[in-house]
Amino acid sequence: MGVKIRERPEGSGTWWVFIDHQGKRKAKKIGPDKSVAVEVARKLEARLVLGDFRIDGNSGQHFPLFKEYAQNWLNTYIKTARRQSTYERYRDALTKHVVPVLGKRPINEIRRGEIRNLLMALHAKGLSRSFIGIVYATISGPLAFALDEELIAANPIIGLTKRLNGKSDDNSTVGFLTAEEVALFLRISHESFREYFPFFLTAFRTGMRLGELLGLQWGDVDWNGKFIEVRRSYKIGRFGPTKTGKTRRVDASDQLLATLRELLVKRRGEALARGKGEIVPAIFHRNEQQLEQNFIRRIFKRILVKAGIREIRFHDIRHTYASLLLSNGESPVYVKEQLGHTSIQ
Repeated sequence: MGVKIRERPEGSGTWWVFIDHQGKRKAKKIGPDKSVAVEVARKLEARLVLGDFRIDGNSGQHFPLFKEYAQNWLNTYIKTARRQSTYERYRDALTKHVVPVLGKRPINEIRRGEIRNLLMALHAKGLSRSFIGIVYATISGPLAFALDEELIAANPIIGLTKRLNGKSDDNSTVGFLTAEEVALFLRISHESFREYFPFFLTAFRTGMRLGELLGLQWGDVDWNGKFIEVRRSYKIGRFGPTKTGKTRRVDASDQLLATLRELLVKRRGEALARGKGEIVPAIFHRNEQQLEQNFIRRIFKRILVKAGIREIRFHDIRHTYASLLLSNGESPVYVKEQLGHTSIQ
C-alpha cells in the first residue's frame, strides 16, 4: 500500500499522485505545484489507512477497457486520418494479437511488462519487425490518447522496441526478374491470360504501383505526348491519391501505346454490343466491374506458375522495372521520377 508523487514526464514540471492499494493502481494529475501534490498524497494516504477511500471504479473515475478504448481510437482517428489499408492492418493486428491479451484490462492497468511479453511472443513466432511495429502502434496509439485525456500518467510502451531484436522484414528483400524472364512472363500472359496481357504489360513497362494501375482511366493516357499521367490509386472499393499524394508522368513505349489502343478499340466494341454509347472510364476492368488487388495477385501467381518462374511479389515488378532501366544506362534521377519515389535512395 502506498501513495507516491512523481514528475511525469521527468523534467516537465507536471506532478502526479500515484496510488497503489490492494493490487490496484490509480494515477491523478495534480499540476505544476509540487507542494499541492505532496498535500494531496498525504490526505490520500490517511484515507487509505482509515479505509475511507476506494480505488476501484466506485471511487469516482471510470476507466474503460483497453478493447473499448482501442476501438474508439481506430474509428475516430485511424479510420478518418489514415489510409484505408492502414486502418485495416491496424484493425486486424488488434483483433488477432492485442485484444486477446490486453482487451479486457482497464486502460489504466496496462503494464509495461505485459506489453513487452506480448511483443516478445510475436517475435518468438518469427513475425517480421515491420509487423511487430504495427502491433506496437496499435497499443501505443490508444495509450497515447489515454495519456492526453489524463487517464494514465505515462505511456508504458514507450521505448520497448529498442529492447527487441525483431526478425528482419521480408519486405526488405528486393526481388526482380531478368529481361528474359519478363519476356517469358508476358508471352505466357498473352497466350494463356490474354484478357490481362495489357494490364501486365503496363505494369512491366511503367513500374506503377498496383493501386495506381487499377486506378488508371482512359483520360490519363496522352497518345501524342507518349506518357501516362498517374493521378490516383484504387484499393478495396475506394479511389484515393497516389502514395505520395502527387501526380506524375510515366513514359509509355510504342509497344505499350499500341497495346492500349487495341484495348480501347475492343472496349468501344464491347460497349456498342451492350447498347451503350460510352465506355467505362477505367482502363482495366472485367465486364465493367472494377478489378480488385487480390484478384490480380492471383492471376499474377498463376502466370508465374505456368511460366515456371519462381514466386515473387507483385510489387517486385517495380523492382524489375527499375533494375532494367538502370541496366540500360538510365540515370537514377530518371528512375526515381518514373517510379514516383520521394527520395533517390
